[in-house]
Amino acid sequence: MEFAECSICVDCAMFHANADTTGIDDPARLAEVTSVTGHYIVDCGDDGEGCAAFSWSRCDACGTPLGGARHRAYVEV
Repeated sequence: MEFAECSICVDCAMFHANADTTGIDDPARLAEVTSVTGHYIVDCGDDGEGCAAFSWSRCDACGTPLGGARHRAYVEV
């Protein structure tokens, strides 16, 4: 198996790491996050290593352009 490193938003990180969507109140946003194909493996390393405190880059999983934290993750290619 081969994996690609990517950067994902907090909503996607919580969903892929813990199947947790309790922090998403907007039904459209919930659909956006849960409709992502593939399983992302979240890896922030030690003490936030691999995480950006704030970024405007699109989430590599759901594609949201909303600003916020981004977390390192891996997806099978």
